This record gives sequence, C-alpha cells and structure tokens, in this order.
Amino acid sequence: MKRRIATITSATAPGTIAAPETTPDETTRRQDSTEPPYKVVLHNDDFTPMEHVIATLRKVIPRMSMKQAAEIMLEAHTKGKAVVIKCHKELAEMYEEALRSEGLVATIEPD
Repeated sequence: MKRRIATITSATAPGTIAAPETTPDETTRRQDSTEPPYKVVLHNDDFTPMEHVIATLRKVIPRMSMKQAAEIMLEAHTKGKAVVIKCHKELAEMYEEALRSEGLVATIEPD
C-alpha cells in the first residue's frame, strides 16, 4: 500500500517535531456477513441443580445478569428448553461447548 507523506511545515513551535500525516491511497470497505444467526439452546435435565445452571450461564455468557440467567433457567425447566443467546455460528459453537463442559445440555440451531 502506498502512502503519501506530508511535508513538515514551519508552523510548529521551535524545538518540536511535527508528526507526518499519511493518507491511504486505497479505501477499504467492511463487508457484512451473510451468515444467518444461530441460537444457543439450553435443554432441561432433571439432575443439574438450578443454582449451578444460573452460575454457569453467568460464567459462560458475557454480561448476563442474574435475572436473565434465572429466567432462562426457569424457561428451560418449565418448557423443556430455552434460547440462551443468538449470535454467529462460531461463537454459538463456543458457547455450546462451554455449557456442555460445565455439565449442561445445550445445542445450537439456525435462527
């Protein structure tokens, strides 16, 4: 990539060095992903204590509040499953693996 370097002008104070300004010759564009979002689904089981489910959800999912974790746990307990989070596939796979490693039953599916 070629860069243009500006010349140092005499407008700077004596004894100081001006930082050269560079401008890129090319502009880059951000391309949005066309991949559909995935859901991480928590399934109910009759063996895991509710407190462990809540603590694990908060540990694995960033910024999940106690209230959100409790609501997800209760939905999974009463309805058989609950959506934990929606995100891109790679992240969903990571969350699923982390929940499973803590003893929970979790799957992912396209949204």
